[in-house]
Amino acid sequence: MFDVQAIRADFPILAREVNGKPLVYLDNGASAQKPQVVIDAITTAYSHEYANVHRGLHTMANETTEAFEGARAKLASFLGAPSADNIVFTKGATEAINTVLYGFADKPVLISAIEHPAVMEAAEHATRIPVLPNGLIDMDAYQDLLTKEKPAIVSVMLVNSETGVIQPISEMAKMAHD
Repeated sequence: MFDVQAIRADFPILAREVNGKPLVYLDNGASAQKPQVVIDAITTAYSHEYANVHRGLHTMANETTEAFEGARAKLASFLGAPSADNIVFTKGATEAINTVLYGFADKPVLISAIEHPAVMEAAEHATRIPVLPNGLIDMDAYQDLLTKEKPAIVSVMLVNSETGVIQPISEMAKMAHD
């Protein structure tokens, strides 16, 4: 069972009340709240261990690089990646998506016509998947584009942050893989 109170207890800011009610924070990933373990790790790093990664030969630089590479290795293992070399850290989801899209600039790419503006900018070469008036992807047009374009990558946000419309991602993924 999912213990909401135990999860909330990990995030100190969620002990706060706003307008007499427990804080519920549902903003985007760019301002996601941090659990205490992350706050403690950042404080320790900034207070006792911080140095440039891969850019020094002194003790603290070596320790920081080892910690960085250790985190990549743990994440690779957790995700089932073949190697830590497959893990790339970015500042956030938008930068990560844009990095991937720029890497496919010479290949066919499909994105929905209602992607985040930063994704639209990075994928200016991409073909847009039409959206119906109800905010859902036009699945017939999507199938036609898959057949015609044979894209290397498809980028569609699951939930549009402006409309709240949830796209049929599982069905879209199956169609793309088929």
